[in-house]
Amino acid sequence: MRLPGPSEAFALFDDARVRGATRARLYRDPVEIVTAHAIHEVQPALDRIADAREAGLHVAGHMAYEAGLALEDRLLPLTRRHEQARTPLLWFGLFEGCRMIDPAMIPALLPDPAGCTVGAVTPLIDEAVYMKAFDQVQEMIRAGDIYQVNLTFPCDVSFTGDPMALYARARSRAAAGYGGVIRTGAQTLLSFSPELFFTLVRGQLTARPMKGTARRGADAAADAAAASLLASDPKQRAENLMIVDLLRNDLSRVSRAGSVTVPELFKVETFPTIHQLVSTVRARLLPGLGPVDVLRTLFPCGSITGAPKVRAMEVIDMMEPHVRGIYTGTMGWIDAQGNAAFNVAIRTICVDEGAGIGRIGLGSGVVADSRGPDEWAECLAKGRFLAR
Repeated sequence: MRLPGPSEAFALFDDARVRGATRARLYRDPVEIVTAHAIHEVQPALDRIADAREAGLHVAGHMAYEAGLALEDRLLPLTRRHEQARTPLLWFGLFEGCRMIDPAMIPALLPDPAGCTVGAVTPLIDEAVYMKAFDQVQEMIRAGDIYQVNLTFPCDVSFTGDPMALYARARSRAAAGYGGVIRTGAQTLLSFSPELFFTLVRGQLTARPMKGTARRGADAAADAAAASLLASDPKQRAENLMIVDLLRNDLSRVSRAGSVTVPELFKVETFPTIHQLVSTVRARLLPGLGPVDVLRTLFPCGSITGAPKVRAMEVIDMMEPHVRGIYTGTMGWIDAQGNAAFNVAIRTICVDEGAGIGRIGLGSGVVADSRGPDEWAECLAKGRFLAR
C-alpha cells in the first residue's frame, strides 16, 4: 500500500497519540470535489455535501475560519476578509468509501523524515503590534463589551523536501489525536491538532474544548508541578469554563432538551512540548438533524473565537490584520451512515504546492487577568513542536 502522490486529491485523518490511538482513515479517488471560493457559495456547498451523504457517499475535507462568516447574518458585513485567504473557504471530496489503517502502519507509509529540514517559525507581526492589539482587547473586556477573545497571528515556516516528509518529521513530536493531511493538488494541509471540534456517533455529540496552556517542565518534578498548577490556576480554569459554557449553548441548539452534559471538566492532557486543559461536553442530536446541520450551527468552534461568540468574531476582524484561512477552521469527515468527526485546525500548516514555505497560525485566549508578555510566550510555545 502507498499514499497517493502530490497530483492526487486525498484526505488522511490520523491519530498519532502514543496511547489509545484510533485507526486512521484514508479517502482517495473522489467522485466529485465540492468547493466554495466566495461567501455566497458556502451554504449551497454545504447543501450539496448533505445531499451527497444522504445518497450514500462519504465526505472528507476542510473549512476555513472565514467560512463561518457565511453562517451568521450579523457577520456578513465582514466578508471582505476572505478575499485575502490562501485556501478555499470550503473544500470537500465526495468518496465511495474509505480505507481504515492501523495507526502503527502510518509511519511506514510516509516519506523518510530525514528528507526534510525545518527552519524557524517566524511571526508575521512583531511583539509590539501584538501588544497593541492585546491592550485594545483588554480595554473591551474591562468595558464589558466582551469576556474573552482568542487573539492570533500567522507565522511562516520554511522547510526543504516533500510536505509529506515534513508531516512525517513533526508527527511524533506533536503526538496529536486529531491530525492528518489533505492534499488538493493546489495545496497541502498538514494538521497536528490536539483538539476535537466534535464527533457525532449514532446520534451522540461530543465536543472537547481545549483552553489553558502550560509549557512542559525541564525535569519530571518541574513538569508535574507545571501540570498541577495548570489544573488549579483560576485564570486558566475561568478561560476554559467560558468556552465550555459557550459550547454547551451551541450544542443545545441541535440537541434534545436536557441532554447536554459536562462529564469531564478541567482535565490536564500532556503533549511533547505543552500541557493543555481540556473539558468534555456531550449531547443527543435532535431527530431529523444530520452532521451538516451540526457543522452549520457550531462552526467555527468557540474555543478559537472567544465569548460571546459572534461579538468575539467581530473583535477578531478588527484586531487581526491577516485572515486565518484554514487555521482555526476545521478538517474532518462524514461517513455514509451520518457519523462524523471534525478537528479544530490549530497547529495546522498550509503549503502551496511547490513552495518551500508553509503558513501556520498561533494564538491564545485573552481574558481580564491575562498578561500580554505571557500570552505572546504561550503562542510561541505552541509552535515549538516543529523545532528540532
